[in-house]
Amino acid sequence: MEKHYMVGILSVLIFGICSMVYAQTVDAMKGEALFAALDPRGTQPAGDLIPLAPRVPDLNGKLVYIIKSWPQGSGLEGMFFNTADALKRRFPSVTVAIKERNTRYSFDDPKLWKEMKDKNVAAFIYGVAPSSSTTAYAFKYSAKLEKDGIPGAVLMFDSLLSVAQETTKRIGAPVRYTAVIYPETALNEKQKSDALNSIIDNLTRPLSSEEIKTGRYEPPKHPRIAVTGTLSQVQDYFYKEGLIDGLPIIPPTEDKLAEMLQGTSHKPDEVLTTGFPPERLVATVEKIAINGVMAGCKPSYMPVLLASVEAFMKRDYEAVVRSTGSFSFMEIINGPIRKELDMNADAWAVGSVNQANASIGRALRLFIINLGGGKPGVNMMGVIGNTSSVSFCFPEYEERSPWAPLSVDLGFKPGENTLTMFNGGWAHMGNYGYTSRPFFDVGRDIAAFEYPSGAVILLSAGRADVLKEEGLSKEEVIDRIWKEALLPVGEYKTGSFSRRMAVDRAKKGDLKKEDLDQPDNTLISAYSRDTIYIVVVGGDGAPMMQAWQMSRPQTVSIDKWR
Repeated sequence: MEKHYMVGILSVLIFGICSMVYAQTVDAMKGEALFAALDPRGTQPAGDLIPLAPRVPDLNGKLVYIIKSWPQGSGLEGMFFNTADALKRRFPSVTVAIKERNTRYSFDDPKLWKEMKDKNVAAFIYGVAPSSSTTAYAFKYSAKLEKDGIPGAVLMFDSLLSVAQETTKRIGAPVRYTAVIYPETALNEKQKSDALNSIIDNLTRPLSSEEIKTGRYEPPKHPRIAVTGTLSQVQDYFYKEGLIDGLPIIPPTEDKLAEMLQGTSHKPDEVLTTGFPPERLVATVEKIAINGVMAGCKPSYMPVLLASVEAFMKRDYEAVVRSTGSFSFMEIINGPIRKELDMNADAWAVGSVNQANASIGRALRLFIINLGGGKPGVNMMGVIGNTSSVSFCFPEYEERSPWAPLSVDLGFKPGENTLTMFNGGWAHMGNYGYTSRPFFDVGRDIAAFEYPSGAVILLSAGRADVLKEEGLSKEEVIDRIWKEALLPVGEYKTGSFSRRMAVDRAKKGDLKKEDLDQPDNTLISAYSRDTIYIVVVGGDGAPMMQAWQMSRPQTVSIDKWR
């Protein structure tokens, strides 16, 4: 009996192997090669589970905070007051305070957390905005409060439930939440009543066994080989798994990886970051190389790819990546490496068919998807999207510029190989060609950008030649544009972003209180002067200019990654 059983098992195994050989033979007969494609994803680091704080079943005589993470226009203002009223009806002696944070929604607020502990706050409701990043940070800081012993729940919008699910999984805290439709004015009486009951229930319901779990969370590991198949099968798999940007890829095989790693002296297992956004994954040199292969990069591009990750991690871009605002990133290369890699700074440098420009820019998008765990519609919530998020990398046309390059403006030495990353990209203006008042036009238009934080002005080689003939310095060009970028005081004081900008500018001494005390129709500068940047790029077919809504440059050396 046992002998027959073993024979049966062997027969099944042999049949399976023969089937695989037959399938591969058929593929070979069709002339299609098979690829063992490596998994491009970063890994989630292990972490501690955060149990929820014990609930207070009776809130009579207690203090409850409703935290506003968005200063105005969150779409939940009415629900805050309705929640306060509902709590007072249920617990007549409860005290409810609606509190604004002291910092931006993505920043820590130790002042508020200390106040809550000092005042012995018994529970909190953390209100968000119709924003993916605001929602993710609401869960992050709610988990912090739970860990500190203050129970609470998030009040959010149901269109962002995927953000809640992904964030709670990542932070290891089963933070409770109530989700309502947007806008709140669309809630009928039953929906509003159900939401208020849910909020109170979240604050008072005893904890479940899942909500009090402690210990370490060890996330599952990805296999080394993601899929083996023909080119079309690999493409289909990577597309269905959400591992590509919609365009075809080069299958990242072991051979291709080995070639790519020849482009750097850094070890494959070297960790560049343990927190690549949006899901704070671990990114190694090897994983960066795998994604570089997929993007169509050559091994010689590896130092630039590694520098790209370094520049990206110099700021906390979680909010930007998650944002409903559809941000993008601009990468500018300076130094001799531009020519080493045969990058294009001439006509069609932006949106180029040049392999280095296009594939290096594309790699950053794949990094966000795979090294950061970014998923459109799940944790990358750009409502409209942004074509400049696919690939936006180019070199400065240093040979045609009458001035020092951008890298020198930002503190690096002439001839040093650098990568500068800007973020923004919500809008751009131009082309400004044969305009009679070019600086007025640029200044007027960038003042209208929704987020008044500066701009990158791209000057074509043809425009640079004109300015060179006029004998203008870069500082004079910036000064003329800045003086034309004006907003009425009334508009500056009422815009949510410009009000924050006013605070930042006041700290630098760039904007004085008396500037904002002028009549509402008085024009004042929309930006700090040092937030406007000039870059020469493009051909000489006409004296063109473009103004891109980009800000906060982060510059790193490329040579350290060779």
